[in-house]
Amino acid sequence: MAVAANIVTEKDGIPVLYGGAQRCFGVRVVHQQNPKAPSKNFSCTVLYIAPGGSLDPHDHSNEEVYIVLEGEGKGHFGLGKAIDIKPGMFMHLPPNAEHGIENTGDKVMKVLICTSPQLGPMPVWKL
Repeated sequence: MAVAANIVTEKDGIPVLYGGAQRCFGVRVVHQQNPKAPSKNFSCTVLYIAPGGSLDPHDHSNEEVYIVLEGEGKGHFGLGKAIDIKPGMFMHLPPNAEHGIENTGDKVMKVLICTSPQLGPMPVWKL
């Protein structure tokens, strides 16, 4: 028996606060934490980083892809030095790969983060 798709927009997402983050927040669009698109094994989150903000370098056992949609900055990906990142770049992060990003530009950076399996629930940002 076929199952219906969940059709959502970013506005349907759940705003969350990341640990190790400064001047940024995420919107969980596809994730078990979002009742409108409650995925079990995969997640898509839009991360917003204000100018001067960052997500500290960290690692975990799941696999991720970062896709830079807007803004520019520096990325820390275990390469020995930070690299410039800009719209259109995809960063595939194998399990346990170091990763962190910072917004060095003057506009909000917007990054789509796709994760499998998904990370657990995060604190909801009450707007």
